[in-house]
Amino acid sequence: MSEVSDVSGIGDVNGTSDMSDVNRTSGVSETNGMGDASRAAAARRLTITVDPDACCAMGRCAGTEPELFDQDPDTGTVVLLDPTPAPARHAAARLCAELCPCGAITLTED
Repeated sequence: MSEVSDVSGIGDVNGTSDMSDVNRTSGVSETNGMGDASRAAAARRLTITVDPDACCAMGRCAGTEPELFDQDPDTGTVVLLDPTPAPARHAAARLCAELCPCGAITLTED
C-alpha cells in the first residue's frame, strides 16, 4: 500500500487529516492502481483496420495520433502504424475513428 508523506491541505475544515481509509473507499486496487472498470477495459484487445480506398486524405488521424497513423507521402491516404495499440492508446484510436470524415477507420474490440 502506498503511503502519503505530505497531507497538508487535506482534511476537514479544522485542518486535521485521517487518510487511513483512502484506499478502502477509492475503489482503486492496491496492486496496480486501476479500478475494476479500468482493468476490464485494459484487458480488451482493440484492433484497428483502415481502408485506404475510402480515405479522403484529410490527415485528421495522423495529426491527432501520429503514433498510430501516418499518411502516404504520395497519395496522402492513411497508413496504419499500429493495428493493435496498447490500452493507453485506445481512447485516441476511438477519437481518430470518430474524426475521420470518410469512415476509413474501423475499430473492433475482442
